[in-house]
Parts: sequence; structure tokens; C-alpha cells
Amino acid sequence: MRDLLIDAIKEINEELEVKELEKVEDETPVFELLDSMAVLDLVLEIEDRLQQKYSRYIQIADDKTMDTIDTPFKTFKTLLTYVQGRVNG
Repeated sequence: MRDLLIDAIKEINEELEVKELEKVEDETPVFELLDSMAVLDLVLEIEDRLQQKYSRYIQIADDKTMDTIDTPFKTFKTLLTYVQGRVNG
């Protein structure tokens, strides 16, 4: 799952060229480094990759996604934990 998310972030970052996203670590502040359109692009990229991997649609966007305080996209680690929960849930 870690590699899937890192690859999705790298894909989105090809266009953005955010230096801090070139090397993603657990505490990388993903949400802080992306604008709202890039967050949406990342959500779609992750959902697409999950669908390819698991042969089913797994929704990761919900009301909390864009909440600046409680977003699961706050750091890479929180994003990883959130997506794993959605896949297993």
C-alpha cells in the first residue's frame, strides 16, 4: 500500500514539481503541500490505482478529506493509515 500511495503522489507531483514531495516520508505534510485541485487529483489517482489493484471501487474521499484540521491527508502516515482502513473496511 505504501508504494501505491507514493507512486500516486509522485504522479501528481510530476506536474506540480513540489520539492518536498520528491522524497515522501511518514511525516511529509501532504495536505499542506497541495492546493485543492491537486488534492482532488490525488484522490482520483489513488482511487484509480486501488481499483486496478483490488478490482473494485474503493472510495477514499468523504467529508473529512478537505477538512483542514481533521483531514486524513495531513501527513503521509495519516493518509496511509486512512487508506488501509478504507481498503480493509
